[in-house]
Amino acid sequence: MKFQEIREKLNLPDWADITTSQFSDISFSCIGYAKSKGKDPVLFAEEIAKKIGSKYVRKAVALNGYVNIDLKFDELEKNEKILSKIEIKSVKNSFSGKTVRLEHTSVNPNKALHIGHMRNSYIGEFMRKALIYSSANVITSNFIEDTGAQVADIIVGFKYLNKKMETTEKFDLYCSKIYKEVNEDYEKDKSLLEKRKEVLLKIEAGDKDTLEFLDSIVNKVLLAQLSTLIGERIKYNLLDLERYILGEGIVKAALDKLMAEGIAKVSESEKNKGCIVSNVDGSEITLTRSDGTSLYIAKDIAYAMIKHSILEEKIKYRKFSSNFDGTDIMISSRDGNEANLQKIDISFTLTDSAQNAEQNAVKSIIERFAGKDSYNHYGYEPVSISKDTAAYLGIATDEKFMRMSGRKGITVEFDDLAVKIKNRVIEEAEKSGRKMDEESAKKIASNVIRYYILRFSPSKMVVFDINDAISLKGDSAVYINYSYSRALSILNKASKNDYNNISFDENEAKFIREIFLWETVLDNAVSNLKPNLVCEYLHKISDVFNAFYEKNRILGDTREKERLLLVIAFKTVVESLSYFIGIDLVKRI
Repeated sequence: MKFQEIREKLNLPDWADITTSQFSDISFSCIGYAKSKGKDPVLFAEEIAKKIGSKYVRKAVALNGYVNIDLKFDELEKNEKILSKIEIKSVKNSFSGKTVRLEHTSVNPNKALHIGHMRNSYIGEFMRKALIYSSANVITSNFIEDTGAQVADIIVGFKYLNKKMETTEKFDLYCSKIYKEVNEDYEKDKSLLEKRKEVLLKIEAGDKDTLEFLDSIVNKVLLAQLSTLIGERIKYNLLDLERYILGEGIVKAALDKLMAEGIAKVSESEKNKGCIVSNVDGSEITLTRSDGTSLYIAKDIAYAMIKHSILEEKIKYRKFSSNFDGTDIMISSRDGNEANLQKIDISFTLTDSAQNAEQNAVKSIIERFAGKDSYNHYGYEPVSISKDTAAYLGIATDEKFMRMSGRKGITVEFDDLAVKIKNRVIEEAEKSGRKMDEESAKKIASNVIRYYILRFSPSKMVVFDINDAISLKGDSAVYINYSYSRALSILNKASKNDYNNISFDENEAKFIREIFLWETVLDNAVSNLKPNLVCEYLHKISDVFNAFYEKNRILGDTREKERLLLVIAFKTVVESLSYFIGIDLVKRI
């Protein structure tokens, strides 16, 4: 039950902003409202507390300008079914009723996804679900940067360094190795860098043979990447190719509009002579080189202008693949049809924090056309691996943690890590005398990586440690799933109960207080787009459940039906919140 509904049920004042409290079940401050009316907050709170009367209130006490309320949870269950009828309802926030364009993942199609890339995708999928829960219309896109130097490196490898195209490996994993080898070759022979430059110029000039070769490689890598993402239940509507943005003249159209509006100009400065530049917050941002080729920021601006309907140009799409639920994934294509997309109100672009400066420049330019807060950059810190994890994966390092670098070949590909963790899960189960089936172990491995990455605030770097991630006693997906499995086991052994005439004791009420917070936690996480808040709560409620289980007999006790009702509520809450962070719970662990 949402706090807004509680306020109405308890007949509290409209201005009362209900929160949790260390002193009671719920609380609200009278300080701001009292001062606005010229009243003493302490005395005013005492007056309000005396007036509160409801069959759901056990007591209301004023303390330092706050009103603290203890609830009758048995009455709330009897009349409002706060435990036995837990269900996900939408929340009203700043996203409600808006059409939102969400862009995430955006990995160069020249290599496999590593765990750093997956942080982007996991956060993006949480945001998609959060926005839908907020009653927003969401269009999810993945911008494929297929004209940059990293993709050119792969073409150099296959076309000029005689790297074989045929492989029995998953193609994106194979290309990760080619990418590393090409960069090693650059170190040995600097003249090869001219081949990369030549490829880039041919791509931008629209050379037919180069684009056809590029298309064949990108499609194979992209399909391989999508097989990983679809397996992780990451959902997309659109794939937008960077070469389409260039080839259809959209970047040129964007630059022309910026020039016409006086937002960009041809620089006369010695440093940037002949380049198109824009003044953003007092700094000169370069959009093109002097030879007319576009820099990344120009492409980002053009794409953002298309998303926000600032340009008249439209993108055509054709079907490319399917999501895990069978819905279509469309890709930009000259052979496609114009998509009848709704005009968006706001957009979100997810990148790591290294792109903060560039994204701030894009935001500044787009908002001159689309308005304040229309373009939003969601930045997050990178993912590294601990020294112990590196050693487990056979990578030697003297550092406490190791950063990813595809160019140097220092990466932990998600596919490889998932397989290693799956095998580790099976091994640990066998050590405990249990048998773990392959499918369950695969789900647990995915959950382990996903939960570990999402449990950190996006503003903090993740140092992935495999031992912490699979710990049965720590803040891990394994621990949460173990707690969930314990609840299932209890319920499977229980006989049918009549849950009428419930009367909770104080010990049970303490557990209910924690369960009661689930919807408030979810609404807060969704409204602020912070998946880590969901993870924090799942860990805490699992701790509370296990502590309750250890201290209180459930089956066969005189209070069995009350306590089973708590177990049912815990199970439902874990299932509901796990959905938002993408955890696929298994029945036995």
